[in-house]
Amino acid sequence: MKHQLEIKRLTIGTTFKLVAFGLLFSIVPFSILMGLLSLFGLSTVTWNDEHVTGISGLLVSPLIGVFVALFFTLCLGIFMSFGLWLFSTKQNMKLHYISKDN
Repeated sequence: MKHQLEIKRLTIGTTFKLVAFGLLFSIVPFSILMGLLSLFGLSTVTWNDEHVTGISGLLVSPLIGVFVALFFTLCLGIFMSFGLWLFSTKQNMKLHYISKDN
């Protein structure tokens, strides 16, 4: 069952947490997939402008994924926090959520 909650503003920590989890659980699995493809010889992983293939491509791809996710979390978290703060000066936000009990 869906519920609705009206709030004034999200905290910066909540915004960063949402962005971080969303990016980590999407970019890191994608980078691991690219590492698996590089294990089979495809040039899908690049480090210092050199293609990394084989087992080293598989090992370096999750590290690249975490780095990229953290970088985008920093950039997007700052801009989203500012945008949500600006939005909250004009009107309240309505959050739709599914409760844990269901």
